[in-house]
Amino acid sequence: MGFRPSTSSSYAHASPLHVLQVLLPLSLLLIALVPSTIGQIMSVDKELYIELRCRCVKTISSIHPSNIQSVNVIKSGPHCNRVEVIAMLKNEKKICLDPEAPRIRKIVQKILEGGGSAA
Repeated sequence: MGFRPSTSSSYAHASPLHVLQVLLPLSLLLIALVPSTIGQIMSVDKELYIELRCRCVKTISSIHPSNIQSVNVIKSGPHCNRVEVIAMLKNEKKICLDPEAPRIRKIVQKILEGGGSAA
C-alpha cells in the first residue's frame, strides 16, 4: 500500500457549499472596505483642493481689538496671490481682515509683537 499524492485539482473535491461559505465572507469584507478606502482618497483630494486657493473671499477693515483672540497671517504664494489675515475671535468665529487697512495693520503688528491680545 503506497502513498500517492493526488494529481487532480483541489477544486474538484470542494463542494459548492464550501466554496460559498468562503466566498460570501470575502465578498462582504470587500463590500465593507471599498467605500471606506474611496472615502479616504476623496477626503485627501478635497483637503488638497481646499489648500490651493485663497481662504479669504470677503474681508473687513475694522474690528475692535478686544474681540480678537489670535491672528494668523498667511503669506501670498502659489495658493493665493495676496496676503491673508485671519483672526480668531473670542467667540470662536474666524474672520478675514483686510491687510491693507491701516487700523488692521496696527492691530496685527501689536498682536504679533506682543504675542498676545492688542486690547
